[in-house]
Amino acid sequence: MVKENTKVITSVKDVVNENTKQIADVKKAVEFASGEIVDVKVRIDSMELQVKKIDIQTSEQEKRLSHLEGYTRRWNLRIYGMQEKEREDVRERVIQVCQQLLPDAKDKLPFVVDTVHRLGRKQSAGDKPRGVIFQFTSRFYRDAVWRAAKDSSFLRSNNLKIAEDLSPSDREKRNKLWFLVEKARRENKRVFFVGGRAFVDGTEIFPPA
Repeated sequence: MVKENTKVITSVKDVVNENTKQIADVKKAVEFASGEIVDVKVRIDSMELQVKKIDIQTSEQEKRLSHLEGYTRRWNLRIYGMQEKEREDVRERVIQVCQQLLPDAKDKLPFVVDTVHRLGRKQSAGDKPRGVIFQFTSRFYRDAVWRAAKDSSFLRSNNLKIAEDLSPSDREKRNKLWFLVEKARRENKRVFFVGGRAFVDGTEIFPPA
């Protein structure tokens, strides 16, 4: 019986030793996996930081691009309601409209009105005429034409309208400010726009948060 018990004890010891070895192996595997997880987490944190930096840089670039686009468009105006004609000299026709608005600058305008073209594809006969975009080489004369157009009996009698050339971003900003602008106008306050910004009695206004 003693011999038999000794064999059993030896067998149990062997099993215990084997289990201990397996436990040690599992522990090593867990420690290795934990190290890998920590390394992966560090890499993920680093990548998230890089993504945030890229997002910030992209946002800044978009703002700069939007500002540059808005600035470039401030040299332009648009005119609507000008009937289309075959083989028209649309630049000459735009200059003539501007001369009606600024008769004192009649001789200067042919030299400061630069590129002129219709907007979009040509429409079928009878459709609403396409708008015209025209660019100035001088902001002074562009702004003078814009001011003269705001209350022009010539434009009204000829069913013409001159508007600013706004970027999509500036149009969106104006839409958000429009109800405040209308309210200020009803109160007989002085209101004007600069791109997508609005000013009431010289103070810039902002949409509610």
